[in-house]
Amino acid sequence: MTLIGFGPNMPSSPFVWSSRKLASVIYTELKESGDLNSDLAPKTFESGIAIPTYTGERNEDFATSPKKPDPRRDLRMAIPIGALPHKWQKIGDLILFPKGSFSDRNDIDWQAVATALKVERIGLQATIAEDSSRRSKAILLYGDEGEVKHYENGVCYVFDPFQVMFSSGNITERIRMGKVQAKDEIIVDAYAGIGYYTLPFLTMAGAAQVHACEMTPASIEGLIRGLSANSVEAKCTIHQGDNQTTMPKLRDIADRVILGLLPSSEKTWPLASDCLKPEGGVIHVHMNIHNHELETWPEQTKEYFADYSKRNTEIMHLEIVKSYSPGISHVVLDLKLGPLVK
Repeated sequence: MTLIGFGPNMPSSPFVWSSRKLASVIYTELKESGDLNSDLAPKTFESGIAIPTYTGERNEDFATSPKKPDPRRDLRMAIPIGALPHKWQKIGDLILFPKGSFSDRNDIDWQAVATALKVERIGLQATIAEDSSRRSKAILLYGDEGEVKHYENGVCYVFDPFQVMFSSGNITERIRMGKVQAKDEIIVDAYAGIGYYTLPFLTMAGAAQVHACEMTPASIEGLIRGLSANSVEAKCTIHQGDNQTTMPKLRDIADRVILGLLPSSEKTWPLASDCLKPEGGVIHVHMNIHNHELETWPEQTKEYFADYSKRNTEIMHLEIVKSYSPGISHVVLDLKLGPLVK
């Protein structure tokens, strides 16, 4: 076994001695003051802990401290001057920086950035198309256009990020759908996209069949590739076209319906209700709502489905997925609709 940093040539450093009880507090104070030498590891010393610093009168030998991944530090190495974004999106072998990042900069070595962040491509996010396609308008800064393979919670998504939107902020909802008890269910996904929820239901939740409604060619291509990558193509039927036309053909077949469109899926509420089997089922209603409506909107939506469907309807759960914009949240309302009332 090799212990990196141990041996006759261990680095020497000033240090601060602390009792074991106070070591974590003093470590934090040194870090905040900028005097902590984080390249070296604290060690047991004189019945306490020696914490390496940059200043001090006494010196000791210390082992080097393993470097923790720090993508922002790596980015700064590639872009030594100027403002850096606080966060970015990694999708497969692609980094997408937020819209407006590095504005008016023409001196950046994007190949160096890609190397520092260990990816093959660099892009810039842009406003998503406001039409029903929700098409990505991302801009390629370095590398080649084309599809990515993105692995998340045991699911492989395959799509072209410069044609198709992929929201990292919805990861909790994709994971939640993968954990739903949906074994042997028939599901209608009204806005399937590249399989955001279709794939978790098929690969993780045990659904027997998903009817995926989608009208955008690039999304359908991504869905086909994702189904193949996860070996579940036999369990999915793709209905290409406007779901106002395709969903009426799926009447009375579903145990569950997903309405995953923002800002609102309201125009498909009646169709979703009609898709449920006569004995009832579950509908997941996505919506952007004002935060002051969090108490009232679920009940109003439940009443709509109850009145339209003539079924006993109950609220199972309200999931707050993320903050969409100031004062507005992306939520998912889980409704349980009972048998048709005769």
